[in-house]
Amino acid sequence: MDVPKAFENFVKNKDGPVEIPNYPTPSKTSILVFCDAKGIAKEIIDAAPEGRFGTKKFVHDAYDMSPDDIKALITPKGGWGIILFACGLDEPESNAVAHVIDQNTRLLHLFFHVNQTIQRNEKSTKKFAVVTRGIFEEDPKVHKQVGLRITTASSLFGMCNTAREEMEEVDIQYVDMDWHPKNPEEVYAQVCSELLRESCFGHNSVRITRKGRFVMRQLSSKPYEAAQQEFPIPSSGTIAITGGNGALALVMGEWLLAKAEEQGAKGFEMKFLSRSVKISDANMPAWKRIEAKAEKMGIMVEQSKLDLSTQEATDEFIKAHSPNLIGIIHSAGVLQDGMLQGLSWEKCETVFDSKHRPALFLHGALERFPNPNLRFFWMFSSVAVYGSMGQWNYSGSNAFLDGLARYRRGRGKVATAIQWGAWGEVGMAANMDPAMRRRVEMGPFPYFKNIEGLAGLEAGLKTGVPVFSVFRMSAEVCFSWLAAMDTVDQCYKRNFWGEVIPSNTAPTLDRNHYNTIWRLSLGSYQDFPPEKKLIYAAYVQKKAEEHEKQWGDDFRQW
Repeated sequence: MDVPKAFENFVKNKDGPVEIPNYPTPSKTSILVFCDAKGIAKEIIDAAPEGRFGTKKFVHDAYDMSPDDIKALITPKGGWGIILFACGLDEPESNAVAHVIDQNTRLLHLFFHVNQTIQRNEKSTKKFAVVTRGIFEEDPKVHKQVGLRITTASSLFGMCNTAREEMEEVDIQYVDMDWHPKNPEEVYAQVCSELLRESCFGHNSVRITRKGRFVMRQLSSKPYEAAQQEFPIPSSGTIAITGGNGALALVMGEWLLAKAEEQGAKGFEMKFLSRSVKISDANMPAWKRIEAKAEKMGIMVEQSKLDLSTQEATDEFIKAHSPNLIGIIHSAGVLQDGMLQGLSWEKCETVFDSKHRPALFLHGALERFPNPNLRFFWMFSSVAVYGSMGQWNYSGSNAFLDGLARYRRGRGKVATAIQWGAWGEVGMAANMDPAMRRRVEMGPFPYFKNIEGLAGLEAGLKTGVPVFSVFRMSAEVCFSWLAAMDTVDQCYKRNFWGEVIPSNTAPTLDRNHYNTIWRLSLGSYQDFPPEKKLIYAAYVQKKAEEHEKQWGDDFRQW
């Protein structure tokens, strides 16, 4: 008989059967549930097969609980089989920016204490699950119906990924579902099945949608660049860059001037915005180059003072420059790193105040003060959203930027979140201790040069997708890094990177390797039909077809 390649290692001879190990019937498990106000979490748990759950504890109105109360719930004698955090299903009071920020803050404050308690008491549970809704939605109809509140829990995705890095003894499963499932009973049963997986719990980040079950994969941008989206520089108007005295803002300033020179655009101005307007000695040469080139091109550039920590201050700036804004780059951000076990909430607030809250203020101001010629609104996110040890707060804040970009694009507004990897020639990396720098350079994702980062930016912009990553990868290191598949975290990494980095075949037919076997037997995701690629179908397919019709090799389409 013909044996699929993925199973060749497990067949002793071509005429013999594939020997699949037998497994006992799963035993009952206990579960602690941090519930949402609508009762969706309880419906999910009620969808479980009879007898699968033993002790069930449903916690309502958890937002005002003290850390001691949370600890008492999470650390009973014997611990919990599963802890489910479903408060991310809750909604803010309205779609107003202030209400979204209020609910996001309450949610993350509770999630912080839940995560920290589990981290400090890892024997309290072996499995931690987080359920959200609508975070990765791409349907414009849903975004219009739901509004800005769909972004509220976006931070949880990044925080889950960093928690996965730090909680070595706890397996973490992230599930996102449709905001309003068309068939709730079926969807809730599918979500429940993700919680009850015995051997592949936590092996994938999962979406349960009206179209089916989807898993997250990192993919090359190459097929998506077929959209060939252009980036024209307007000849008049204002480009505003937050974090304007920082190294990355100055890199963008030089790149924009180069693009303007290339396209012959001259009549616009660039405002580099920051709270201090002080340029460090390390960044001064770049600023001098910008000033000199801008003067030569007849373009005005200036360092301007602006604190984006309030909606009022942001409104004042946007109103003063409306309707002439043609571009915004939100590059501001600060780091307040620390392992979750010792992290303070104050450090989280500091990061949020520099990253996703100002982005929301900018969004709110743009809603009130129209700028019809706004061509781009870039939010500088980070690959930390996929997990970065010691950056739980930063991972979450950047993940919110990604969610905001998806929402704005769903409403037909300009927005792109760029998940940057490690820049090697500017900023903190340029002054890093040599030993630490060597350590990063020898890792799976070493620093990239400015020219490489900008090439990645241009490639990502061609795709037209709302969120893309730019990083440098050491294929050899990554291949050895992903060779192991003994732990849940190792299996998660192999699955997530499986489309970019070749995978070895599974060593056995044990259930914890089923995902690897199934993935390899299906072949590359890139070979799937377009309609089965959610992001490609939503943002790329139509543009790619239009470009092919106009510029493709088939002259009959010209």
